Amino acid sequence: MSIEPTTAFTLADLAVFDEAHLREVIANVSGAVSPIMAGCAFAADKTEGQDALAPLARRIERALAPDDRATFAQTRQRDIPGGEREAARRAVLETLFWELVYWKSPDDYERLTAGEQVHLGALDAAHVNDAVVLDAGAGAGRVTLPLARRARTVYAMDAAPPLLQLLERKVADADLRNVEVLRGVFRRVPLPDDSVDAVISCSAFGVQEARGGERGLDELQRVTRPGGRILILWPEDPGWLARHGFWYATLPGRLTITFPSLEDAYAIATRFYGPAALHHLEITQRPELPFRVLGVRPPRDFCCLTVRK
Repeated sequence: MSIEPTTAFTLADLAVFDEAHLREVIANVSGAVSPIMAGCAFAADKTEGQDALAPLARRIERALAPDDRATFAQTRQRDIPGGEREAARRAVLETLFWELVYWKSPDDYERLTAGEQVHLGALDAAHVNDAVVLDAGAGAGRVTLPLARRARTVYAMDAAPPLLQLLERKVADADLRNVEVLRGVFRRVPLPDDSVDAVISCSAFGVQEARGGERGLDELQRVTRPGGRILILWPEDPGWLARHGFWYATLPGRLTITFPSLEDAYAIATRFYGPAALHHLEITQRPELPFRVLGVRPPRDFCCLTVRK
């Protein structure tokens, strides 16, 4: 999705990430914060006294992979001009906005995804009935729960423990016994080779390495049995997936973003969607937003690949 959210986070909020996730989000890979950018953001202001971010910076430095650690530390010791430092801080927070939402505001994310209906008819293309399925990038379970009612077993994988904890509560409340929650990332799926019949990923897999990319696609194919299917629902870049053997389809039907109340709609639009969505709500006074107001495709398209080995 291409949405410009309202950011209320600061660099100090990166303390919510554990060491494993710091290594994921600050790395020399596409889609992550580069160690150079992070070093500029955490560079001390030589004109000020005590550096309040120094303890967090040291923690980040210890968490990073050796090469990234050296780059981060060396950059942080440079005399970074104030304007460059502030630009780096904005860039870091923009890049990590959604990661911070997942870790610091999982309930807000749950409210967001509950309103964004997706077309679950795409699950038919993945042949999930009575199958073993990986929900990759499961989040708070937007697809996991309906999937669990059709599949034999669902592995629900996500990188953010707060979302996984929320998902575990929802699975327990629904009395679903066939869901196993896993912490993992696309580049390192914690399952054996040929262990699932299908993979579903809804608005999670991306072409940048930090969100999957070539290595992540290789991992999804590794864990899928020959003849099984990988389905990317609401794909970010259908063209990239087509070049990797996926076929594309759009399902019929009208989809809207629908919230329980106008108050909920205003709260989510203020946090995540921005002025155009707020203007639409003010005019209509209804807790409903067309996806066109956000400038994104409705979540009724998908890309699908049959795995050949």
